[in-house]
Order: sequence, then structure tokens, then C-alpha cells
Amino acid sequence: MAADLNATISALKSGLTSIPPEAAVKNIESWENDLKDAAPEIASALGQLKSALLNGTATPESLSQLLTSVGQKTSSAGAGNAQVEELGSLLSKAGGSLG
Repeated sequence: MAADLNATISALKSGLTSIPPEAAVKNIESWENDLKDAAPEIASALGQLKSALLNGTATPESLSQLLTSVGQKTSSAGAGNAQVEELGSLLSKAGGSLG
């Protein structure tokens, strides 16, 4: 999971537009699977984000809300873990950049 965490942080630091949609969905699916038991609330939010990307109806506003929600949930769940807090912050910032 640490490698996934580093890869996700690196991708988000490069900016949302640098992440191909297929890679984003693959990354989301990986996290959704990893977190389904340990953090079901985050996994559910990731599932909503994945669905929005896959069904083609995502708008900047809806993606903004979803990314911000995932970011806030991640930051809360990762309190005390610097990398997880950074991931949450990056997700929230990515959401803010769209809204």
C-alpha cells in the first residue's frame, strides 16, 4: 500500500490533467479494493468518483465535490500519518481546482 500511496501522491502533484482517465480509474479501483474493509466510507466515496468518471456524465462541479469529499475523508482517517494527510490535502486541492 505504501507504493500505491507514493504513486498516487506523485500523480496528484503532477496535476489532474497529467493523469489519463484509464489510469485514474485503475488507481481508484485499487484504492477502493484496499479500503473496502478498513475504511468503507472512503471506499464508497471512491466508488462514486469512479462511477462518475466511467459513466461520462461527470462535470467539473461534480468531480470537484467528489474529490473534495474523498480528500476530507482521507485527511480525517489519516490523522497522525503525514503521507495520508498529504494525500487527503492533495485530493481536496484537486477538487478545489475544479470548482
